[in-house]
Amino acid sequence: MDYKRLIKYAMPYKGRFVFAMLSMLIYSGVAALLVYLSKIIMDGVFVNDDPVKAKQMLISLCIAMPLIYVVKGFADYGKTYFLNYVAQNAIKDLRQDLYTKLITLSHDFYVTHTSSKVMSRVTNDINALQSALLKVPPTVIRDGLIIIGMIGGLFYLHWKYAFFIVVVLPVLGIPLAQFARKLKRASKESMIQISEIYTSLQEMLSGFSVIKSFCREKHEEKRFAVNNKDYYNVQQRIVRVDARTTPVMEALSMTGVAVVLWFGGKDVINGVWTLGDFTAFILAVQQMYQPIKNFAQLNSTIQASVSASERVFEILDEEVKILDLPDAKTLDTFSKDIVYKNVSFEYESNKPILKNINIDIKKGQTVAFVGSSGSGKSTIANLILRFYDVNSGEILVDGTNIKNLTLESLRDKIGVVSQDVFLFNDSIRYNIAYGKLDATDEEIELAAKAANAHKFISAMPEGYNTLIGERGMKLSGGEKQRIAIARAMLKNPPILVLDEATSALDSESEKLVQEAIETLMKNRTVILIAHRLSTVINADQIVVIDK
Repeated sequence: MDYKRLIKYAMPYKGRFVFAMLSMLIYSGVAALLVYLSKIIMDGVFVNDDPVKAKQMLISLCIAMPLIYVVKGFADYGKTYFLNYVAQNAIKDLRQDLYTKLITLSHDFYVTHTSSKVMSRVTNDINALQSALLKVPPTVIRDGLIIIGMIGGLFYLHWKYAFFIVVVLPVLGIPLAQFARKLKRASKESMIQISEIYTSLQEMLSGFSVIKSFCREKHEEKRFAVNNKDYYNVQQRIVRVDARTTPVMEALSMTGVAVVLWFGGKDVINGVWTLGDFTAFILAVQQMYQPIKNFAQLNSTIQASVSASERVFEILDEEVKILDLPDAKTLDTFSKDIVYKNVSFEYESNKPILKNINIDIKKGQTVAFVGSSGSGKSTIANLILRFYDVNSGEILVDGTNIKNLTLESLRDKIGVVSQDVFLFNDSIRYNIAYGKLDATDEEIELAAKAANAHKFISAMPEGYNTLIGERGMKLSGGEKQRIAIARAMLKNPPILVLDEATSALDSESEKLVQEAIETLMKNRTVILIAHRLSTVINADQIVVIDK
């Protein structure tokens, strides 16, 4: 685990961490005090030859004990509250950084990483780190202080027996190290398997219509069962290793206690050692046992967090390939043309998609690109949006290479309506207003009317406030397209990319959408991508992409 990077997230809250440390220090001190009181109770009360002094001592102890436990309770509360505050805030900041990194990563990252596996890292792996931040510090610090305090007490009470106990402690680390190696391997496998479960679940939720139409419910159930069983098997390995830890530690610890009990008990019987010293010594050893047990149980948490941190920081370290250059200019207006100059591009090495493309798109023109699937039509649109950078050549907007323009100002000038419309699980109003977040209700309605969408929206029970479901599942294909067109109209960009915007619609929906598109295209520079010549017959240029 990269502890330095995790500590960086806790540093803004170091003040509260100091309070948590003080609380743990007080808690550990009280634990040591209670052991010392056991000596006083035995020697000062129960084996005291002076009944008056014994009674006075008993009264004092009866008054002191509740007060001591009140202090212990406050210390325990302080430790829990302040550590939770630090851990929760550190994880909140880490989660925010992870989301920020994900949203700024280049387009190719999402081509090579499935959304479900990314979600697994944002949720499951982050939760593993949160669990570690909540469990590791109190165990390491509080229980570590208790062990140190008890060892000091043991040497104070009887240095020879204390030396024996201290020698036994490192022996406990031998099986612990072996368990740690096994747990780390299993924890990493567990993270991978839970991401496979996320993938199966996400595909089922996204593709349930296809699953049901092909009657493949049983098939998908079996696929999920395989992933579920694999995850179960990994978890069982973790449980078996973790479950062995406690009994092994108990057996080794109690062996040391038994030795001290035998020799120390004989010393008490022979009058060499007082009953109070002996009782306090045994209690101190027992007080050490629980912290040692906690350390043993912490092993699985640490190993899970190690695997989780590697996966989380792997994303945070991912290179953002499409960035603004330090001296990038702002594209304030679009006034002249878009030029593809000797543009070549390939997604994979030695597999060219575009080769030496030269196109000049004048302002106000509609240029259509036609060709077979996979010929590179959509790639041309992706390149003007700088989802990818060209391998050679350049794309110029008003004479400036788009690499020298800020991404925000470039993309702000471009509107996109594609075949695969994405809508948010929110209201129709929100989805249209996504093109201009500060739009008024009147502007939203005007955009909807221009997109031939106002009529069907008004017929809905809640009108523009109607929730449309995940990916707009409550709307038809034509309705979703018209919402997307209204969104683009509200954005009002000078450059428009239409990528197969009507290819998946029935004739009636296509007519309404086509009318809306024609309205949207007016007075704009349009890059039109289509299969059918009938869709592009009125374009100023038709570019055929072949081989």
